[in-house]
Amino acid sequence: MGLGHKAVCVTVLAFLFILLFAGSGPASATQIEVEGELPGEVEEKQVISLVLTISNIPAAADFISFDTDLVRYGDRSIYNFTGLELQSNNSSFVLPVEDNREKIIVLLNGRVPVIREVKQCDELTLIKYDPKLTGYAYYRVRLTDEDGNPLGESDTRTFTIVASEIEEFRGKMTLVDDSFFSVYLQDMFDKGLVTEANEIADHVIEKEEKEREEEGSFNWGYVLGGIALLAVGFILGVRFGGSEEEEEE
Repeated sequence: MGLGHKAVCVTVLAFLFILLFAGSGPASATQIEVEGELPGEVEEKQVISLVLTISNIPAAADFISFDTDLVRYGDRSIYNFTGLELQSNNSSFVLPVEDNREKIIVLLNGRVPVIREVKQCDELTLIKYDPKLTGYAYYRVRLTDEDGNPLGESDTRTFTIVASEIEEFRGKMTLVDDSFFSVYLQDMFDKGLVTEANEIADHVIEKEEKEREEEGSFNWGYVLGGIALLAVGFILGVRFGGSEEEEEE
């Protein structure tokens, strides 16, 4: 094979590679813009509103799936697609991509879920908290083809739910020196005896603080007593020493 023929083959291969990468470019160029505040930490029942603008949708995409951990509140729909006259109250929704490939705008409204469950047993109130506090999603957006195969990675924004009661109790546990009570009270709290665990924790913390104060005052008594004895000994020593010198004279 001549050098000229090899050069032609190399040129053709290079051209094919360029076409290949150019053709796959739009699939990775999908853009999702977000309008609205998405804090990393939120409280239960906090209301969230945001706008998603999806553009540069690849030709291979046949569906866009939406998913959220926010729950519906009031009369507002979770998803409201601008210009499509389409709404949905389901947390998950699949939108066919038809003539709206250029740009899709969706208003997402929801409320942060409640992570506690309250049960009344006669006069006893049990409050159980969901152990899952993080990993909740404001939204998950994924493009797929007609067979459901994903096109690229999904776009996801997550949040953590902060429960003030849990944070306050954790703070109390750092003040409990007794390891047995620390484990015992945490177990009570986790089983739903939230009020009782807090009351006992307050009592234990107060008791331990008093013991530390008593130990501190006890030690200071010894220190002050020792200083007083030294002072008395010094004074007596000076006096006896002075009297001995007078007798010698």
